[in-house]
Amino acid sequence: MSIQPIPETSPASPPSISGARISEHAPRSRAGGRPLWLMWPSIIMLFVIVGIPFLIAVYISFLNLDQYTLKSWIHAPWVGFANYVNSFIEGNIVGDSTLVSLGVSLGFSILTTVIITPIGVLAALTVNTPYRGRGVVRALYLIPYVIPTFVTALVWRMMFLNKSGLVDRFLAGIHVASINTYWLLGPNSFWAMVIADVWASWPFIYIMVLTGLQSIPADMYDAASVDGANSWQRLTRIVLPQLRSILGLALLLSTLNHFNNFTLPFVMFGTPPPVQVDVLPLNIYVSSFQLFNFGLGGAMSVITLIIMLIPGILYIRTLRLGEVTV
Repeated sequence: MSIQPIPETSPASPPSISGARISEHAPRSRAGGRPLWLMWPSIIMLFVIVGIPFLIAVYISFLNLDQYTLKSWIHAPWVGFANYVNSFIEGNIVGDSTLVSLGVSLGFSILTTVIITPIGVLAALTVNTPYRGRGVVRALYLIPYVIPTFVTALVWRMMFLNKSGLVDRFLAGIHVASINTYWLLGPNSFWAMVIADVWASWPFIYIMVLTGLQSIPADMYDAASVDGANSWQRLTRIVLPQLRSILGLALLLSTLNHFNNFTLPFVMFGTPPPVQVDVLPLNIYVSSFQLFNFGLGGAMSVITLIIMLIPGILYIRTLRLGEVTV
């Protein structure tokens, strides 16, 4: 009987080592247990819809592109930063410069946000606690927000008409102002735009604040009642601190939305608009699609995008700093 030699086998690598190797590469291909390649269709669509038009707009902003050079826009004369400089100094032939329109947009967006914030907070507080008919009140609060901006602008345009408008008749009836106030022309046009936008946009703050109020635990209110806190103390010590993050987000989104509002001033005042309501989006539209100065309009669009990115970046940075400190 012959004894067969036992074949030599190479030592197998420990499972822990191979498992460690697999786990080292797992985060690169998966996020949250899902493969990252599933995101590529969305990334490609986002690049096609947003990225390519943005790159074209940046390229156009460096060209002398108008109705005469539009046919061969790729070979249009290169002017460098001349469009950016001209937008700040001159603007278009019927409108203001970028600097003037920027001041109008900033004043309009900040003032509107400051006015609608307490209105939205108070409205959310009125429907936070249950009572009979609360659902009806909530639905009524949403009416200005669900009406299309185009319809809102038309209604307020008719209300602000000289002599025949409801606003002029009401103010003249109570002897507050003349029936010839001219809300759609001159300095009063800015306040007409603010009033119309306040009426249409305050429910946005209301929705955001109401969402935050619903997330506050009831135990905090109960503890405050046990400690003898009154309504003002509960508001300032519990409600507002708990709403700090969501209210900050609401203020940021509201300001950016008003800053980029085009439909309301376009429908209310037409083109070219009065100087007092010549906001940046309306100025870009007039330069690009009525005067066909696409290079100037592209430069103003890029400037607008950069301005809108600044508060967003600051807000995200603040959130990250808050997470680190926590």
